[in-house]
Amino acid sequence: DLPNLPRYIKESNWEKPYMVTEWGATGHWEVPKTEWEAPIELNSSAKADAYLERYQKAIEPYKDQCIGSYVFLWGQKQERTPTWYGIFLESGEETESVDVMHYIWNGQWPENRTPRLDSFLLEGKTAYDNVYLEPGKMYSAQVASTDPDGDALAYKWEIMPESKDLGDGGDFESTPEAIPGLFEGEPAAEAPFKAPAESGAYRLFVYVFDGKGHAAHANIPFFVKE
Repeated sequence: DLPNLPRYIKESNWEKPYMVTEWGATGHWEVPKTEWEAPIELNSSAKADAYLERYQKAIEPYKDQCIGSYVFLWGQKQERTPTWYGIFLESGEETESVDVMHYIWNGQWPENRTPRLDSFLLEGKTAYDNVYLEPGKMYSAQVASTDPDGDALAYKWEIMPESKDLGDGGDFESTPEAIPGLFEGEPAAEAPFKAPAESGAYRLFVYVFDGKGHAAHANIPFFVKE
C-alpha cells in the first residue's frame, strides 16, 4: 500500500515527521493466484523495478517530512517461497533489488550489476497460465536473461513441492525440500525435466548467476495431475 501513503498522510492532516518502517515486495496476499490457490511471485527484475518505482513515487518526493525508510527484507527468509521477500539468496548472492537500493542510497548504480531476467517459460507458458503437467512426463523450461556487464552466466534449476508450512505475520516457515533427479543434462538456459511422479502442487525455480556475487531468480507454479 506504499503508493497510497502520501494520500493517507494528507487526508489525516499529519504535519509532523514520519518514517516508513517497512516497505518492499508485493505481499503474497496481494497478487493473482493459480486455480489451485498458489500465489504468483514476481521475478527478481520485476521486483527491482517495483522497488525503484515505489521509492521514487511514495518516499523520495516527500523527504521534507519523511525522515527515513527501512526496506524489507535485507537478508533471506522462507515465506511462501525462499525468494519472495529477501533481496539476497540463501547462498548469499545479491538480487537486482540490492542494485536498486544502492542507486537509491548513493545516487549511482553499483560497479558490477546483477543479471536481468527477461522471460521465463514452462512449455511456452508463464506463471499466470495455470500450468498442468502429467506425472513422469518430460517437459522443457526456458529462461532468457542478460547481464549489464557482459559477465558469463550460470544456471541452477529446482523443483519443490508447494509449501504447506504457512505462517502468519512473518512466523517461521520451513523450506520444502527440492526433489532430486528430475533434470537432464548440465544446467543451462533451457532445462529438460521430468514432472514429479506424485500428483499435487509444485514450483519450478530458476536462478541465474553472474559469478560476481549476484543472481536473478524466478519461479512458475504448476500442478501435476493424477
